[in-house]
Amino acid sequence: MKKFALLFLITFFGLSSLMAQQFKTHAVKEGETIESISRLYKIKPADILRLNPELKGGLKVNTILVIPPSLEENKPIINAATTKQEVTFKQHRVRRKETLFSISQKYDIEIEDIKRFNKELYSRELKKGERIRIPKFLTPRVAENPADSIPEGLAKYIVQPKQGKWRIAYEHGITVKELEELNPELGEMLQEGQEIWVPAKELEEKNVVIDTLYNYYTVLPREGFFRLKLKLGTTQEQLEELNPELKDGGLKVGMILKIPKEIEGDFDVKDGLVVEKFRLIDSIRTDEVLNIGLIMPFNLNRVDLDSVSVLREQINGNRWLSRSLDFYAGARMALDSAKQLGISVNVKVYDSEANENVVSNLIANTDFEGTDAVIGPFFPGPFNEMARGLRTNNIPVFAPFTKNIDLAPNVFQTIPSDEVLYEKMVKYLDKRVEGKNLIIIADSLSMPTKERLLLRYPTAKVVDPIENRFIRLDELDPVLVEDQENWVIVETKSISLLANITSVLNSAHGTRLIEEEEKTFDIRMFTTNKNRAFDSDNVSNFHLSKLRFHYPTTDRLSSMNSEFSKEYERQYGSFPDRYAIRGFDLTMDVILRLAYNKNLYIGAERISETEYVENKFNYTRRFFGGYYNTAAYIAYYEELEIKIARDNDIKSNL
Repeated sequence: MKKFALLFLITFFGLSSLMAQQFKTHAVKEGETIESISRLYKIKPADILRLNPELKGGLKVNTILVIPPSLEENKPIINAATTKQEVTFKQHRVRRKETLFSISQKYDIEIEDIKRFNKELYSRELKKGERIRIPKFLTPRVAENPADSIPEGLAKYIVQPKQGKWRIAYEHGITVKELEELNPELGEMLQEGQEIWVPAKELEEKNVVIDTLYNYYTVLPREGFFRLKLKLGTTQEQLEELNPELKDGGLKVGMILKIPKEIEGDFDVKDGLVVEKFRLIDSIRTDEVLNIGLIMPFNLNRVDLDSVSVLREQINGNRWLSRSLDFYAGARMALDSAKQLGISVNVKVYDSEANENVVSNLIANTDFEGTDAVIGPFFPGPFNEMARGLRTNNIPVFAPFTKNIDLAPNVFQTIPSDEVLYEKMVKYLDKRVEGKNLIIIADSLSMPTKERLLLRYPTAKVVDPIENRFIRLDELDPVLVEDQENWVIVETKSISLLANITSVLNSAHGTRLIEEEEKTFDIRMFTTNKNRAFDSDNVSNFHLSKLRFHYPTTDRLSSMNSEFSKEYERQYGSFPDRYAIRGFDLTMDVILRLAYNKNLYIGAERISETEYVENKFNYTRRFFGGYYNTAAYIAYYEELEIKIARDNDIKSNL
């Protein structure tokens, strides 16, 4: 009845301004969306929402919608000559990574104007290298009526750094699909500063804040509470407590749920959103040739290629020449593997000579146009020079080893930073530290880390090394307990202090007499920063193994019986070292990412964690910068072997 009254009032009182046009009604059918209905009637989704505010709660079958006149019907019948605009055109050649949005911003025109004079863009995306017509209006266009510029019930929203569709949808109480229907010209990725439409009501009243202490999940079709319990391990009561709207409205397809962060299962978490497990190798395309550059410090200008014996001596005596050759050998195996998958890769190899000036000349004298990605150089100075030079063409550059680089927008830092490793370790501890007796031992140089740990674990006990040189067993005993595991976090770069700490902890571990009373202590050792001191011969691996030492690491040890090692030995006559394996893992990852999507920046947003022989990759974008790898391992010593910790792997010995 209300719908009929609304239709009557609109039709009657708006008759003079609507001329002969008529509002229509539409009964929603199964499978229809706001976007599909808007296309059917040649109107904007925002117009449907403006006249049907009840749709904020979702589109339901058999709902009667008020449909305004289409754009064609709404054109006033006037002399066309009075409104015809004079227009000239500029040819624009589409460059790599450009979008309609970026081009419209560059020329200060509307996206619709670009499409109107390049009609093929209504049905497909831009193609790199194609030429499109950019209109330049010589006579001013009639300004929109300010009252009509913002549809009723909607508000403009400016996309913030690192915001994806799901975050904006969640913050405004709608689904991703509804957000896309409000903004039919949205691309796959949002761009910082982009203006989009959001519901004004939710913007004013809902004020949802994304809590980083939780993860989020998008409800799929035919998912009920029982299926979500099987998939996520969460009960209906837990979900309703975190998402009170479920108590009234129940589950709806596309709605975004807050879920406990500690849940684990056969899924990935990307930017806080739980997504289906992604296998990159199952999503590749083989219809395009990939172009990759490899830049390594061969220093061939210093190599004598005329004498095999001299060359062998030079390889053995030049550490980075040897490592470059090993890395290249691994990269070649990645190219062979790609070929077996049907992927065509064109590779160009360059010698950086570990010199910034050489790299600068290389950029000036080499045509990198059409290059999809560059791996290298190895060292910070030459790498930063290369990244700066290729930034103009927006070519992605991957840093194979170094972490101390400028994280420019086209840079991929492939080695996880110390901060990433720290977070990996403490998050691992967070899930398991309850019920443990936590102890921190840190020297004065590690004071910042000690303070961070105490802020995170305020009940932890502290043992300060005497003069930064040693600890004593009689000072450790008072902080140990028998009825709990004693987890000791050690932070130092001093070899002598570390050797002393591991020796004392080893002595304290197990059963012994203390003041004629037998006591048993179970001790486990951890660190957030496994530096070179831990690899010193003065630090006993036997002690580390007995203490089941846990630490974060960028890579894992692979078996010499792996398929990769066997094939490498067959081709090169020796087992691969870490540089050859790194060359294979990184090159293979870049190739597969390009085979999935040549726009590696889009790929970084979509692709979750990938893993190869010893390395894994999961890129996150830094605010106003490039991409850094957040994928790392937790390793531990056990029976003189180094193993990789898996979920729920820590078992009590009590």
